Amino acid sequence: MVSMNVLYMDLVNYVILLCSFIPVWVLFVLGWQVVSPDSISSHNNESMVVEFLWTVFPTLAVVVLCFLNLQCVSYDFLDVGCKIVKVVGRQWYWSYDVSGLGSYDSVMCDVLSGVDNPLCLTLWEFHRFMVTSSDVIHSFSIPEFNIKVDAIPGRLNYVNYCPDRYGIFVGYCTELCGAGHAYMPVVVEVIKQGLFKLE
Repeated sequence: MVSMNVLYMDLVNYVILLCSFIPVWVLFVLGWQVVSPDSISSHNNESMVVEFLWTVFPTLAVVVLCFLNLQCVSYDFLDVGCKIVKVVGRQWYWSYDVSGLGSYDSVMCDVLSGVDNPLCLTLWEFHRFMVTSSDVIHSFSIPEFNIKVDAIPGRLNYVNYCPDRYGIFVGYCTELCGAGHAYMPVVVEVIKQGLFKLE
């Protein structure tokens, strides 16, 4: 199964390539027109071939961009067997309800960017984060996973993710949700299957 992050990075790389090619090409042609004594600008510059080419190539570039975008969008509609992780943003901590493990709160402890109960995910297993809020708008963000989902009261947003490496990953709320905004980190532990038991 191809990760959503890989498809997204392909799309971003294509857009960067396209956006850097267009100005370089325009500057090259402009410089050629200015420097060359026998350039197209000195002649009758209506050409059916040139008109055709600068219509077809941008159209093909947009078609490829749409294709890559549709790949990203269609990934959300795949019905993959996922472990459901319900994430609720509260002022100012996170509550998790993991299928098969139960629900618990994750509150910041004395250590900077540390919590008393981190979210535990199993390696190479798909997880669907169902994110909402109980009070104000929060944003569940884990930069190393390329995940950022808004937690909005009364609305359920989701994203799928499959951890591909062990470790402890720190995220945070990226929405200015109030005075305690800086005190609601997200800590995720990716562990071996069957290792985590909720007490």
